[in-house]
Amino acid sequence: MRVYLSGRMTGCPDLNRSAFDAAERRLTAQGHFVINPFRISEQFGTAEELKESFRRYYDVLKVCGEDYFDNGLAAPARVGLDTRVARTVMDTELAAVRSCDAIYLLRGWESSRGAKKELAEALAHELQVMQEGGSK
Repeated sequence: MRVYLSGRMTGCPDLNRSAFDAAERRLTAQGHFVINPFRISEQFGTAEELKESFRRYYDVLKVCGEDYFDNGLAAPARVGLDTRVARTVMDTELAAVRSCDAIYLLRGWESSRGAKKELAEALAHELQVMQEGGSK
């Protein structure tokens, strides 16, 4: 089964990478093909560059609302901030979710905007939902 890992990164030490990597190892050992979003985001820049791009992206959302980018209300260039990288990473991760059979939610996912978007995408495409510590 193809499984996408989803969970909280922002505000965690080292962006919670150890939890993602541990889950990847567990699920791979069970015979699953695992998509770890860290492997995706590494293609778009360093951890510091990504943190800054996502910080700017979320700052715009706080001021302008959750649908500011999602409904085509604005192009990132119009807001004068470089949010393109964060937006591209999120779009790529959502495409990765759609390619899977299941999403695996790590503990603490509920406090992550990105994980909530990924779960919504998974539910919209009828993926199986698994949760760390048991099924949802």
